[in-house]
Amino acid sequence: MAVGTIQKSVLTDIANAIRVQNGGTDTYLPSEMAAAVLALDGTKAGTPFQAVAGTGTGVISDAVFDGIADAIRAQNGLSETYRPSEMAPAILALSWDVGVKMRAILLADGTLEFNYRDGRSSDVPGAVILDAWEVDPAGYSSANARPWHDVRLDVTRVVFDSDFSQGGLEDASYLFNGFQSLVTVSGFEELSGISSFNQTFSSCGCLETIYASGFVAAEGLDGSLTFYGCDRLVGGQGFVPEYGDGAEFIAYGEEGVLTDPAADTREWLSCHLYADGELVFTLDDEPEAGRALCMSGRMCATARYRAIAARAWNDAEVGVLKATFAEDLSSLDFVNLSYWFYGDGELSEVVGLSNLSAVREMRYTFAGCDGLVTLDLSGFPTAELEDVFYCFSGCGSLTTIWADADWALPAGCTGSGAFYGCAALVGGAGTTYSSSRISATYMRIDGVGGAGYLTAKSS
Repeated sequence: MAVGTIQKSVLTDIANAIRVQNGGTDTYLPSEMAAAVLALDGTKAGTPFQAVAGTGTGVISDAVFDGIADAIRAQNGLSETYRPSEMAPAILALSWDVGVKMRAILLADGTLEFNYRDGRSSDVPGAVILDAWEVDPAGYSSANARPWHDVRLDVTRVVFDSDFSQGGLEDASYLFNGFQSLVTVSGFEELSGISSFNQTFSSCGCLETIYASGFVAAEGLDGSLTFYGCDRLVGGQGFVPEYGDGAEFIAYGEEGVLTDPAADTREWLSCHLYADGELVFTLDDEPEAGRALCMSGRMCATARYRAIAARAWNDAEVGVLKATFAEDLSSLDFVNLSYWFYGDGELSEVVGLSNLSAVREMRYTFAGCDGLVTLDLSGFPTAELEDVFYCFSGCGSLTTIWADADWALPAGCTGSGAFYGCAALVGGAGTTYSSSRISATYMRIDGVGGAGYLTAKSS
């Protein structure tokens, strides 16, 4: 351990600087100075004692100054090196974010936490604060105006603490515009009473959930393109916003994007796309051991998805060749399959559809799956089907759809264009495709009740 001589006045200056910053009268041994610097938080206790600089020199270990320099860097976040004579000025230059105000606090785990309190702090256990910004009570007129704009791609979770509503935020527009990695928002009830939500969540393509316990909408709630591009956002009862939907859908129920944690009816399943092109749907969030994996994600089984961008595998590098529904999915109450395989042109095999207990919507489910030649729907649950709009549209190679002999759609099931463009399709009794026969009416066993495109599968 290296030692050296140092002017006593340098140590006195460092001690005086510490006392200026904490307002104290304590004296410090050299070995205590690093800890004293780390303890500084901007709080001044009173009138600081200022010692008179002594004369002469002393012998001090380099480790003492290394520790003080480390403490200064921990406080100011810089990577500067400091000579002993530069340490007192560096300590005097330290500043802290103090006072009661609304803050956005970035944590090391990807959380952006909003609160209203005196000084920087977090309610997240074990949180490491990376940065913080004051929130303007008037809100922001653009995404670029937010002080946290540069970290928009780093945030995966937003949390509003229970004190945030006391800060008086007037406008919530653009708060999270372009947060492309954001998945979950919690504590949204803290924005109750705010009336403006222009583009608040616009282009948050990974956002799945906005949790709110008791959100109360302001009179005159307004905001355009609030949920533009939020294709994966699912409300507590399965509602999914459309591209142009605005603030009127900041609500609970069948027409709202909010999820009450105490009344969340959504059901989720995992999807694992393997390198060989098989896409497996299961309740097991762990992929199969020993198989090369392309990606894993999840889908809300009960969501009423409205676009192919909602699919967890939409940007996968491997094309889907085979889709498998695992047996464990039978425990789900029901599934909506709208848009699930839209445009998967290489898909040629689908197995396990009979493992679903109920299916309600199949809008565009297999649209554009030109690789499908045959499809087996035997055992498929039809009793709760409501919508098959353009379900098989563009399946130009599809020749045969197998189904149980007693297949029947329930009364009220609709679906114009269900077979649009299925030019190669032939029913079991020989009915060939016609552009005048493309609705859900023809989703029946050919020859049973009239012309149809399904073929009875013998037992």
